[in-house]
Amino acid sequence: MTQLSQDRTAAPVSIRPDHTGLTSAQVAERVKRGETNAFKARVGRTYWQIVRDNVFNLFTIVLGSLLIVVIILRDPATAFFAGFSLVTNSILGMYQEVTAKRKLDSLAALAATDIAVMRDGQRVNIPISQIVKDDVLPIEPGDKLVVDGRILESDALEIDESQLTGESDAVFKEVDSEVYSGSFCIAGSGLMVATKVGKDSTVNNLSTIAKVYKNVLTPTQKRIAAMIEVTVVIMLIIIPMLFLASYLSGQSLLDNVRNLVVFVSSIVPQGLVLTATLSLTIGAITISRFQTLIQRVNAVESMANVTVLCFDKTGTLTRNLLTVSEIIPLGGEKAEALNARLLRYTDSLSHRNRTAAAVADYLKQPSPLAPLPHGEGNKTNTEEALSKNGAEKLKEIPFSSARKWGAVVFPDETLIMGAPERILPKDDRGYSAHASELAAKGLRVLAFASASEAPPDGHLDGKAEPLALIVLSDQIRDDIQDTLNAFHEQNVKLKVISGDNLETVRSIALASGLDVQQSYTGDQLDAMNDPELEGAVGQANLFARIEPDTKRRIIAALKRQGEYVAMVGDGVNDVPALKEAHLAISMNDGAQISKDVAEIVLLNNAMSTLPKAFEEGKMITQTIFSTMKLFLTKNYYNIVLIFFIGFMTLPFPTTPIQISWITLGTVNLPATLIAFKLLRPQYMVQFRRDVMDYILIAGTIGAVTLALLYAVVYFATERDFLAARSAVTMFIALYGTLIYFNVHGVELLRPRTLVEHWRITVAGVVVVVVTMIVPYFFAELFVFIPPTPEIWLLIIVVFLLTAVLVYVFTQYRHLINQLWALFEK
Repeated sequence: MTQLSQDRTAAPVSIRPDHTGLTSAQVAERVKRGETNAFKARVGRTYWQIVRDNVFNLFTIVLGSLLIVVIILRDPATAFFAGFSLVTNSILGMYQEVTAKRKLDSLAALAATDIAVMRDGQRVNIPISQIVKDDVLPIEPGDKLVVDGRILESDALEIDESQLTGESDAVFKEVDSEVYSGSFCIAGSGLMVATKVGKDSTVNNLSTIAKVYKNVLTPTQKRIAAMIEVTVVIMLIIIPMLFLASYLSGQSLLDNVRNLVVFVSSIVPQGLVLTATLSLTIGAITISRFQTLIQRVNAVESMANVTVLCFDKTGTLTRNLLTVSEIIPLGGEKAEALNARLLRYTDSLSHRNRTAAAVADYLKQPSPLAPLPHGEGNKTNTEEALSKNGAEKLKEIPFSSARKWGAVVFPDETLIMGAPERILPKDDRGYSAHASELAAKGLRVLAFASASEAPPDGHLDGKAEPLALIVLSDQIRDDIQDTLNAFHEQNVKLKVISGDNLETVRSIALASGLDVQQSYTGDQLDAMNDPELEGAVGQANLFARIEPDTKRRIIAALKRQGEYVAMVGDGVNDVPALKEAHLAISMNDGAQISKDVAEIVLLNNAMSTLPKAFEEGKMITQTIFSTMKLFLTKNYYNIVLIFFIGFMTLPFPTTPIQISWITLGTVNLPATLIAFKLLRPQYMVQFRRDVMDYILIAGTIGAVTLALLYAVVYFATERDFLAARSAVTMFIALYGTLIYFNVHGVELLRPRTLVEHWRITVAGVVVVVVTMIVPYFFAELFVFIPPTPEIWLLIIVVFLLTAVLVYVFTQYRHLINQLWALFEK
């Protein structure tokens, strides 16, 4: 996105008569032989994998096996209630994943880019899958090579093969050189003939061998996966012990299996996995409505974590519609001669980026510099120069973001165009000062110069003769002020990283409404050691004349400071920084390689959609956090309760039907409503403090008070474990509602929150009343003994005590902080 670099425009590549491509008949022959590129390495989960992961995971296999035993032992009610959540989780999970896959695949197809090939002597664009062996393909800067081939024509062609070899240096490709799919063009242009397509191409071979698709987990998904791995290990250890204990206590086989069903369904938070997957996929689809394509689902959560957004000014602050304002001759160069030399340079380029195209368009307007008299039938000097352009070129040094200039070598002279500070000599008679004055007005300024010979080793020696200053302008986006304000409201720090002149970038940034705190140039940053660089990067929010590797170093320095960095880029020169960033964002009109490495593609090429996408990402993360609190708190206190009861050698505290019904009403239903955005939880900032602390505090207190309630009722009713289980069922319904309230910011000890969130309060009361009434009507099914008034009084007292303890320990966290201190380095 820097000046001259990767601003792309359509520029014709001269085609030799013998390189006009295949005929339609030749293409048909190769299609019949199967020599096509219609092969796609696996880049996403297949339908079979979705079914497999939702149905044939360890949890469903273990619980499903136990339910089969329950059915064999003629207890269909237990099988139905305990299996209901298992079946619905699997079916709903498969349905949502398949639906999301189809929608996201269709969006990706809309964003897919066709490839240019030569067919029947014409340049046409076709889908990548329709390329056949021996097709002739033009190559231009930013193009990703999608098949293997051999170079037919090369005009200063430089290919980056780092994706394949790991070597960062570009490789110059001459005629007959081999090129490989997966590499991309960074400079120059050329033609190639396809030699290996489809499954035979290098990139598809690598993808097949490496199984390129990996289910990349978000940070929260990794936490959930780790928790499930631990619980599965605990489950496999405890199940045999629990079975043996029940057998030795004289319980029947059916009661023994029922206890195992309760334990398995309590310890593994399978519904949490479904909710997290649902939230991320629904979020990806929702964000796509903002003209934002999510290419990797982990980007949804990443957007919620962004603290710094880095971007160039071109195409973000401005519209990237470059036009030449004026061309200022230097050194007494006559207008007509200057016009001819500029045309000679631009028309000899192997590829015109937007900047060069803007100069060429300006020059070909009537009288761009001065009236050019010519009579009918006579050619001007400009037209004569134009007629021979391209034929005399000996060599081209393509523009690069590192050099900041490009040159074309002719037999009689070398013409150079690029950054004034890189081209103009030190004793330039005030030309540099004039260029700086123009740049301070927000204008982009280039220098045009000539030299008697090609720059040795690609380095200017300061002997170039200045010919002109080229002044270009761009339009600031109308909506940029609102966009910047939206980022500030979300506490996202903004940093402009540009390859343009410092004064130009600063002027445009200020005009866009950005508060420029401090600025540095690339040369200043390169002269710093690592500590100095980190200090500068942290303080400044504008960087100019930045080279690609320096851009990457800026991102890396921000990451070391603990920032979560997003990078917006659209050119080849942005690729190193995009790879370094936590979140890579590309413009849809950008170079293909930049879109390949990006997690997000802005389909409308505007940053104005990002604040909405970031806000949606935060909402999705909040959804996952809140459902984690619901599921894991329930799982934690159930597991600890089972252990407490086991230590006291009391009968098992609940049945599969009771725990399944209560969980459905107080956990599964609220979690589903949250996932579908029908409920909005209280905002949580820190995962450890707002999620893990609550799970440990509420889970521990709940387990202790539940064990107390169970023991008291058990002995008070002369060891009637059915009455004790019924009391526990009612308490869990109340406690689940308390957790639901807390997740949504409602606190019983702060009555005003009940009114402030009255919809949450009403919904919670309705759900808990229905959940608690149903066992009364189906007492035999639930093996439920309605609590006596005395037991109800005990339930309420213990519940209120529990609510007070949870409130106190979540407000004053000395003990929980002491616990975490044990794990600090």
